[in-house]
Amino acid sequence: MSILPDHARNWPLWARLLHALIRAYCRIFHRMRAEASTLPEAGPALLAANHHAGPDPLFLIASNRRIISFMIAVEYYRVRSLTWVYERTGCIPVKRMRPTATSLRGVLARLEEGRVVGIFPEGGIHAPEERVHPKAGVAMLALESGAPVFPARISGIRQLPGSDLKTFLRPRRVRVRYGPEVDLADLRRRYSGDRDRSLLNEAAKRIVDAIYALPE
Repeated sequence: MSILPDHARNWPLWARLLHALIRAYCRIFHRMRAEASTLPEAGPALLAANHHAGPDPLFLIASNRRIISFMIAVEYYRVRSLTWVYERTGCIPVKRMRPTATSLRGVLARLEEGRVVGIFPEGGIHAPEERVHPKAGVAMLALESGAPVFPARISGIRQLPGSDLKTFLRPRRVRVRYGPEVDLADLRRRYSGDRDRSLLNEAAKRIVDAIYALPE
């Protein structure tokens, strides 16, 4: 199944309508205010954001005009009513605790195609006041691919206990801010593909620090 064109200007009608619905949900229901995205108009990029609630990917989608291929936990990817959309947007299923080589190759393939891949460096959803150690795999993707990494910070929402539906249906006042490319040049020069743990930890820390350096 083919993936949608990278930019909104080339999307079919159904994709433009779906994007408009997502924007309406975010901007009207959650009163989302978003800064202009710093993603380039074309070319590969990693979009790294914090993850405090289930709707977070929708806020990133609503504030961008390019397709974002997210890394999605396999149990969500297999939800029958959504799998078709995930496939058309080039999302990559990944095991939550231990990403497989197949998943990582899928991300690298998207970047080689000049796509944007959305990542949550801290892994699963966590409370806004909780800082979680970032995943080294995210740093490896950034160093291995050479793709620029752009931070985004989502604020004003948190996951409610119980079902995801409660979080999606409770209106909030959400803000989305974007930052400039994370400087990883010196780490890329030192990276040799040997998965040096200290190097990966430093890269992951820089990415997460760039996210939280953005104002709420």
